[in-house]
Amino acid sequence: MSTPGWFPDPSGGPGNRYWNGHEWEEASPPADFPDEQHPKEQSKKRLLVPALVGLVGLMGGILLVLLWPQSETSEPSVPTPAASPTSTPTSTPTGSVAESAAAIVKESMQRDLDNDPNLGKLGLRVVDVGLINKVGNEYKGIASIRTLDGVIHDVAIDVTADGNDVIWETAPGAFLFVLDQTASPAPRKPPPVPPSAAPDSFEDFTLCPSGLTGVASEDTSCAFADSVRRAWYSSQGAVTITAYSPVTRQEYTMRCVPATTTAWPDAKRCSGRNSFGANLVVYIK
Repeated sequence: MSTPGWFPDPSGGPGNRYWNGHEWEEASPPADFPDEQHPKEQSKKRLLVPALVGLVGLMGGILLVLLWPQSETSEPSVPTPAASPTSTPTSTPTGSVAESAAAIVKESMQRDLDNDPNLGKLGLRVVDVGLINKVGNEYKGIASIRTLDGVIHDVAIDVTADGNDVIWETAPGAFLFVLDQTASPAPRKPPPVPPSAAPDSFEDFTLCPSGLTGVASEDTSCAFADSVRRAWYSSQGAVTITAYSPVTRQEYTMRCVPATTTAWPDAKRCSGRNSFGANLVVYIK
């Protein structure tokens, strides 16, 4: 053995002894002296120690981040809910205002009819006025005018009620129905019994396919009659309603009053006018 190095103790003692090429030295190598006989194991130990140190440092860094107190600027901001806009309710005229305006219109219209040089002698009577709010202080409705022969004609009216001032107007030609009376004026006589109480004066109408409505004027369709019936039931039996026509795609103001017909003992007669002044008459079962 001529190569110097560390070798197991030839006397069987613990540890290694160094062979200097000529003889064995007494001292054993220190515990951390590299073992030349196991280079692979020493290499593994050299790699493992730095890896463990790095892993410990990484875990310490993560723990430091988790435990480090956050500053006030890093706290999550709690969103403040936006204030809900406060809507100011618009003042809508109540039913009592409409009724009061209708009473004023009825009295004013009757006075104008009586004082008119041409209409005053025809004995026209304003039976009733029904109004519904259109927008703000504007109203629309129907005025029921009865002639001396007992026929009731519905006249569309527009009303503006501003405080104590009530202004009403009708469309041009609204009173053309008086031409029949002007041609052959009838003697003034007391108003007859309303048709609803006189079976011999029933108004003719055509029964619609639904069996629940009928039409009594040429410019009225069964589709509109059924729409009037739905609108009347939706309004819970209001006297003045607004109904949509699927034929003309327009809305019309209708006034519904009790009536007796040959088909139904209890019915409603709803009447109004279109934009051309033509009568719209519908019967509801």
